[in-house]
Amino acid sequence: MNWLTFIATLVDSLAWPAVVIAILFIVRERLPEMVTALRRLKYKDLELEFETSTAAIEKKSEEALPSVTKAVTFAGSTEDDERNRLTQIAEISPRSAILEAWLLVERAAVDVIRKRGISNLKSMPGPMQLRDYLRKGELLNETLLGLFEELRFLRNEAVHVSDAQFTPKAVVNYIRVALKMAGYLEQRASEL
Repeated sequence: MNWLTFIATLVDSLAWPAVVIAILFIVRERLPEMVTALRRLKYKDLELEFETSTAAIEKKSEEALPSVTKAVTFAGSTEDDERNRLTQIAEISPRSAILEAWLLVERAAVDVIRKRGISNLKSMPGPMQLRDYLRKGELLNETLLGLFEELRFLRNEAVHVSDAQFTPKAVVNYIRVALKMAGYLEQRASEL
């Protein structure tokens, strides 16, 4: 091997790592933000899962959602009954558990919107219409509306992203927050 072949081989070997390092250097200030937005990263045999979204909304819900002062029911079921039902569903199908938890939030939103006379809702509105009605009726402040949106976004991911992966912990976090949001809305409906 002559020195030209050696240099060519060396440049070839270092080209991709140098590009990666250059990109990391360019985005270094936004890198932590980008990494926390990831839910799953897979490269060859390396696979990492991130649960930051559900953990973050659970933390936000603890800070933003007031505790429910009295027992609420969801179509005749207690919160514990619903939690157990959703947990059992999650063991079989995490996506289904997320969707079922979201449906509790939707039903509670429809219930409070009707009972408060914001709209008579002849048909089931979409999630964005529900959000708008909740805003119009001043039933959720901006922080809670943001939490509602994050729940909706994760629900959409569960329904529409075919290769999305949900760890058991992420699903349990989602269920907790959805039940808390639904309970809050049901309590607001009963305050009349």
